[in-house]
Amino acid sequence: MKRARQTPPDAEPIEEHDSGFVGPMTLFDTFPHNDTFAETHTLELLPNPTTENAEIYTFMHNRQDYGVIDMVDAKLSANLCVAVTIGGAAPAADRNVCVNMAPLRYGWKTKAVYLNNQLITPQSSKENELEFTHDFLTTVPSEYLNDKNINLMIRDTPGSMDTTAHVYDGAAGNNNLGARARYNQIHEDTVFRCIDKLDVLGRVKRYVPTSFDIKVVLTRLEKNKVLYGTAAHCGLVELKMADLKLTMPILKPNAQLSAAINDLMIQKGEECRYYKITHRYVAIPVPINSRHIQHKDIFNGARPARLVTKIISQTRYNGSFVLSPFSIPFPNITRFAVSINEAEVPPVITHSKEAYINLRQVLDRRHSEMPCTYDEYVSDYGMIVTDLSPNRDGFSQVLPNSTSGNLGVKIDFAADTVAAQQLICIGEFRNQLSVGFGTQARLKYEV
Repeated sequence: MKRARQTPPDAEPIEEHDSGFVGPMTLFDTFPHNDTFAETHTLELLPNPTTENAEIYTFMHNRQDYGVIDMVDAKLSANLCVAVTIGGAAPAADRNVCVNMAPLRYGWKTKAVYLNNQLITPQSSKENELEFTHDFLTTVPSEYLNDKNINLMIRDTPGSMDTTAHVYDGAAGNNNLGARARYNQIHEDTVFRCIDKLDVLGRVKRYVPTSFDIKVVLTRLEKNKVLYGTAAHCGLVELKMADLKLTMPILKPNAQLSAAINDLMIQKGEECRYYKITHRYVAIPVPINSRHIQHKDIFNGARPARLVTKIISQTRYNGSFVLSPFSIPFPNITRFAVSINEAEVPPVITHSKEAYINLRQVLDRRHSEMPCTYDEYVSDYGMIVTDLSPNRDGFSQVLPNSTSGNLGVKIDFAADTVAAQQLICIGEFRNQLSVGFGTQARLKYEV
């Protein structure tokens, strides 16, 4: 008789990992539009206050009978114009002032989103940089060029991003063609109708029931990061936003789906679960005369799926009318390494060419369009992106699941730094949001 295989009593138990998220997302699959929805409305949320130059705008949606909101198509719109701060008159024709790109998308210092009175967005005063970084890593030029005259997503000209001369007078030899194009849309007494997307739930690709309370609080970005041009001219004007509103499509389900939602969420207490992307922003000063820097404990706990690292001057970090807030020259380094639990994770970057090839691999753009050319990457888009999703620990062992860890960076400069700089690390976390009927929202882990 064959004996059953037995595990020795002193053997270690097998470590089990879940998939990183609990259960399949089956409560709200993609709906067929032909027979599921009876009608479609548009939800318009007006801000409080309604003034054109408020510092903080609050949009609120109170729960109502069951419908479904399409959060992916949330749009923010306003009539934009540049006006003199005192008196509100249009600036003179010789004022060298334009707005930075996509003012309704990148024009906010903070963005707080509350779902059922629970804050679901990590708070950062660098919302404009987080939005720009996500767009840079997820879109290609052909995706936004068609809409440039709708949302002013017109980038500064690479290689001349900090050239402010003659923005108001293209005939005088202006090298920053992007700034000149934005000036043509908003100058003197010209009013520009701007419509742009607004990410509310962290790139959620699913529908949200209208039975949730939703509150969005937007805080304006510092003026020296919104306006661009001659500092003296920019200091006397401001960007005004008239008729600002947030719109989202509401789809009214038919009676059968409404009954199903009601049964699942109210009677059975089921929750809606959504995958969402959140970012955490950490800035570390780089002192003058630095050659080798090493920082540990940048992220300690849940490990980000991607790490975006960039080094910019302290002046640009603080904000300056004469410096583009989105220019990131590739740093003068000889070695860059990311470590998890104090052991380095490949690849180790020693040159800008290696960083660009690594970016192509991380974005999986081996056979498609990159967000910028190599020369543009060196001059103005030199962020280093490290993919941590293969789930290697510090000793290159592949783990079956995303785990926690102590993440750090080590950088060797080619020469001693001569100016104050900021080392900026942006962690991209893939989280899960859960919310039920009348209950507070919660994330799988705190970022």
